[in-house]
Amino acid sequence: MKTNIYFLFFASITLFPITSCQDDGLRDIRDYYFPLRELTDGLVYEYRDAQHDALAADYWYYRVLPTDSAYYFTKAYYQSDFLPSSLYREEMVNNGILLRNLYLFETDSTNQQQQVIGEVISSNVFPFQVKEDGSEVYIYQVRFQLPSQPHGSTTILINRQFQGDTTYTYEEQEYPAIHFSLSGSVDQRDSIIGDIEPRFTGQEIYAKGLGLVFYARDYGEGAPSFQHQLVDRYPMTELEKKAQESWE
Repeated sequence: MKTNIYFLFFASITLFPITSCQDDGLRDIRDYYFPLRELTDGLVYEYRDAQHDALAADYWYYRVLPTDSAYYFTKAYYQSDFLPSSLYREEMVNNGILLRNLYLFETDSTNQQQQVIGEVISSNVFPFQVKEDGSEVYIYQVRFQLPSQPHGSTTILINRQFQGDTTYTYEEQEYPAIHFSLSGSVDQRDSIIGDIEPRFTGQEIYAKGLGLVFYARDYGEGAPSFQHQLVDRYPMTELEKKAQESWE
C-alpha cells in the first residue's frame, strides 16, 4: 500500500464556497493557478525532494483540452517507473476549477495495470477567490478502493487555508507566489486487517505564471515527510525518452 498512498497524498482537490466575484473581502488568485492557455500542447513538470536530491522524481504531465463548450485541464502523475499512477480531468468555470473525473492505476502481480475510478466527494479543485485574512478553510475529499484493498477503502481528506503572499525562485528568476497551509488525514478502512487514519500537515506554493511549484507533507515524528519542489519543465517527448532509456 505504500506506493498507492504516496501518490495520492499529493492529490490537491479543494472544496471552495460558490461566491460572487463582487463579494467584499475576497481576493482573485486565478493567475496563480497553472497557465492554462499556455498548456494546450502539454508540459511535464518534474518535482524533486528538496531535502534528498537522490530520491526519485515525481512527474506530472499537465495539458489543457479546450472544447466549444468547456475548458478542460488534465493531470497525469508518473513515478520513477514511468507508468501512470493517477489521472485527473478538471474543468474551468467562472469561479474556479472543478474536478470531473479521477482515475487511479495499480500494477498487479502480473505487471498489468488495473484502472480504478475514484469517487469525487468534493468536486472543486482551486478557488479563484479567497478571503484575504485566511479565515476560510477549503476542504478536499475523495474516496477509492484499489485492487490491493478488496475488503476496504481509503478516504483522503485535506483542509487548506490561504496564507497570503510569498515568492519562489525557479531557474534563477523570482516569481510572485501564494501559499496554503494544509492539514488532513488518510482514512483506510479494512474489515480484515483493521483501520488506520494517519494525519499530516503541509504546505503548497503556487507561483504566478507557473502553477504548483512546491508541495510538502509531514506525518509527524518518526513518520515520512516530503518536500517536493519544481526543478524542470519539458515536453512529453522528453519524458518518453527518459522512460525508454530506463527500460532498455
